Amino acid sequence: MLINKIYSSFDLDQLIGFFVAMFIAYLITPMIRNRALKLGLLDKPSKRRIHIEPVPRLGGVSIFVSLFVTSFFFVAVYLKYGSLSPVSFPLIGILAGGSIIFLSGLLDDIEPIPAVGKLLLQIFAASVAWYLGVRIEHIVNPFYHSDFFLFEFSVGGHMIEFGKLSSYLLTVSWIVAITNAINLLDGMDGLATGVSLITAVAIWSVAVGKRIDEPAGALLSATLAGSLLGFLRWNFNPARIFLGDSGSYLIGFMLASLAVNCVMKSLTLAIMAPMLILIFALPIFDTMLAVMRRIFGRRSILEPDKEHIHHRMLAIGMSQKSAAYLFYLISFSLGLLATYLMSNQTFRRFSFLMLVIIFIMLFFTYVINWKRQRVFKTKKKKKS
Repeated sequence: MLINKIYSSFDLDQLIGFFVAMFIAYLITPMIRNRALKLGLLDKPSKRRIHIEPVPRLGGVSIFVSLFVTSFFFVAVYLKYGSLSPVSFPLIGILAGGSIIFLSGLLDDIEPIPAVGKLLLQIFAASVAWYLGVRIEHIVNPFYHSDFFLFEFSVGGHMIEFGKLSSYLLTVSWIVAITNAINLLDGMDGLATGVSLITAVAIWSVAVGKRIDEPAGALLSATLAGSLLGFLRWNFNPARIFLGDSGSYLIGFMLASLAVNCVMKSLTLAIMAPMLILIFALPIFDTMLAVMRRIFGRRSILEPDKEHIHHRMLAIGMSQKSAAYLFYLISFSLGLLATYLMSNQTFRRFSFLMLVIIFIMLFFTYVINWKRQRVFKTKKKKKS
């Protein structure tokens, strides 16, 4: 059967990592929310905010704990990465850089850091990751032995290699750009979390394919997806807690690093470029518009505003839920197209995983939420 073929392409550890991370994030997020309330770490309403009530902003702690606890569980108990050298998959680099980027975002959530200071910390985190093996060192040459119907030709070698300096500049620029792109997208309940979830699932689907065959990257992508899904339960409109900079920076950093090690090193430029553009289309497009808008308006590109795509959707009368669903649908459609470019099998894996996630989200909405609402209504009647 088709479902059996799709299921068999996933390693059991990936599915375990997904569900373990999801349950950890789901269970600890309310506790983190209560702690943030007691500490007064709230995102308060302002001119460039769209919420009208103060909301805790330490959601990144939930993502960090669920992601790292699950990752270290596999390292310590199953020794999943024991036989993998740092060259084949730089787990230490991703986790070390991710920890730095998380802590820098957490500091900003507690006490705002100047924009230049945040940028320097992001560059430092990306540099540490690059030093520990998260590198764009080469891409497969699409013009090496190109065979057309009437003729064939070959330009250059099989690989386009980068020197240390160009590798460093490319890698750091990519990681910092995607990190900030996800942060800019985080301006509406559940938007950055949901879009990043779909992106993580797309990378997971690609990483388990025969052309990539990166089980460690697939496991980390699955774990990230699980963390995001568990957190989304509390972050969707009306949000009970926000990601904060600690969460959006961490998610962006993880997605960018996974793309480097699960996509860029094994695909030709002709396939890799459109795949990455499609997978990261929404955050990239929103960031490009923001940069151009600020340049033409003669403002600093680091200056925040309230003119992002999601703000415009709300301005024309859409509700936050409707806008979020629309962005999810667009991201899902782009993910389908991106995985289809890879292979039919990758396309089917992505579709299967998204169906599972939609089922889980419906369960959260119509089973768990229904019980919560019923208890709430009962208490309200007793008080009256």
